[in-house]
Amino acid sequence: MEYHTPGVYIREVDSGPKPISSVSTSTPGFLGLFEFRPPNDAIAITGSDGKRQLRGKVVPQLVDEKGGIKGDAGEATTALTQAFKLGNKNVKDIKKYLELYGAPKAGAAAPKFEPGTKGRVKITYAEKSLELPEVNVSVEGKVITDSDQAVEDLLNKLHETFPLTKASPKTAADVLAAYGYEVKATEGTALRSEYSVPPVPITNKAEFFRWLQSYFAQFLIETRPVEDLVGRSISDPDDAADAVYEALSSDDALKKEFRDWLSTPSVFNFVAGVNGFYDNGGGKSYVYLMGTQDLQSSIRENQADKLGLYAFDDVDDMALMVAPGCNPNQQREMLELCEVRKDRFALLDGPIVSDGNMDIPASNKGYGALYVPWVKITKPSWFTGNQDHIKVTGPNRRKLIKTEKNELFVPPSGHVAGIYARVDTERGVHKAPANEICMGITGLSQNINRLEQGQYNDRGINAIRIFKDRGIRVWGARTLGTMSDASWKYINVRRLFIMVEQSIMIGSQWAVFEPNDHALWKKLTRDVRAYLMRVWRSGALFGTTAEEAFYVKCDDETNPRYLIDAGQVNVQIGICPVKPAEFVIFSIGQWDGGALIED
Repeated sequence: MEYHTPGVYIREVDSGPKPISSVSTSTPGFLGLFEFRPPNDAIAITGSDGKRQLRGKVVPQLVDEKGGIKGDAGEATTALTQAFKLGNKNVKDIKKYLELYGAPKAGAAAPKFEPGTKGRVKITYAEKSLELPEVNVSVEGKVITDSDQAVEDLLNKLHETFPLTKASPKTAADVLAAYGYEVKATEGTALRSEYSVPPVPITNKAEFFRWLQSYFAQFLIETRPVEDLVGRSISDPDDAADAVYEALSSDDALKKEFRDWLSTPSVFNFVAGVNGFYDNGGGKSYVYLMGTQDLQSSIRENQADKLGLYAFDDVDDMALMVAPGCNPNQQREMLELCEVRKDRFALLDGPIVSDGNMDIPASNKGYGALYVPWVKITKPSWFTGNQDHIKVTGPNRRKLIKTEKNELFVPPSGHVAGIYARVDTERGVHKAPANEICMGITGLSQNINRLEQGQYNDRGINAIRIFKDRGIRVWGARTLGTMSDASWKYINVRRLFIMVEQSIMIGSQWAVFEPNDHALWKKLTRDVRAYLMRVWRSGALFGTTAEEAFYVKCDDETNPRYLIDAGQVNVQIGICPVKPAEFVIFSIGQWDGGALIED
């Protein structure tokens, strides 16, 4: 700043560290699926003349899925010829052309084709006759000329001579036949194969249920006429959605349809998972439902269209990924995405009944955890379905603890996500989310005892167990990286690193494009140390002193000249996370007052 006029000036200076705030560690994104049969937007028709194929689409109001003409035949004919880009010059069969305009296909009233005067073909129909040059039309009624103008003149004469007022085909094949094409296939097609809206943040169960009603109302008006839903026409889409939303609470038929939809297995798993999250102390979450034609298909979907797992790409404060009830392949995709992004942790459901040799997805760096068995909840008042689809076969079928009359099986991931949130709030992300009571449940689908759990624990599978007088508790704190890299076998260690890494990355954005010199290095060191000091004091790092708990290094050694020239500034950070006391061991022996006799 330059000073020219005498006076008092104030200048702000950077006199302290830029605080780094910890990112959210317990905000989950819930993904659910439901069966979606998209209404046909068009009927696709494939035709062939023996040499090449044409494919065109018409609206289903004019042609059905079998190729039959619906509605106005003239409009259907125009739509078909435009879809295939066929004009008068493309007509190849005069006999079929006359039939297209109502001439009988057979019988005494059908058009007759026979030799006429020299060099001509005679056409007789409706008590009238017309002769055309045989260089243009064969005696079978086929157009053989290559001249577009000749075909135009020929059709003009046909319309002048015979009563051809309006096309009246019965099928799409009748139209294409006049142009020399045979229909090979007809099928209904839809522009959207999935139904999807962006994830929505919610904070409690009441808000979640209102969102479900709103989502279903929007889904109905986008897939069905609003007149069929509320009995009147509403032109404004928002007003239509509001009307259907209100009807879901007052109209018995729509109310039942909503409850039936909520009770379908895939939607119920999703709803029960979100409710379980809030039963166990959850706060903010993101909910996302996707309609798909195949519930077992990939949930990776299209990243460009933000479908499936990629719908959460723009949700920056999400830390957990939960998809209650998804199949193993879909869970593997979810885990792999978390491994690639490195800013989220996946919670996966094991089978409803399992053993220590069950198949599990592989994780290289422990970005996910698997929980068994399923839990039981009290049947909600709105539930109208059943769980006949749950079948356990083979040796494990005898391990299944069946539900009572008013109980239902639910995947555990939603409830466990709530436990994560509760522990993070009460203790911090460094506390392993284990030895915690699972709330909102009535029992388990399988009883896993202490000896059996040894097989699970060694492989990184977390068991939920029943303890007499201590309730039902999560009794495992391992990631799916247990067998791949023991450094990342504990859930709290992986999640602590996710929090520290993302917090430092976001809190250090101010340094981008700053002069890369000693001043910048000192500022970065100062800010990161200040942040890690707070993390250490919260009990997340091991060590009686800060020097034992972490270090930050950013100097000439970490930033040689060739890295500076490449536009890089390198900060080395080391932290010593606390590990859970997974095995508490007491050595006990006899003591006679002077010597210890060990047992």
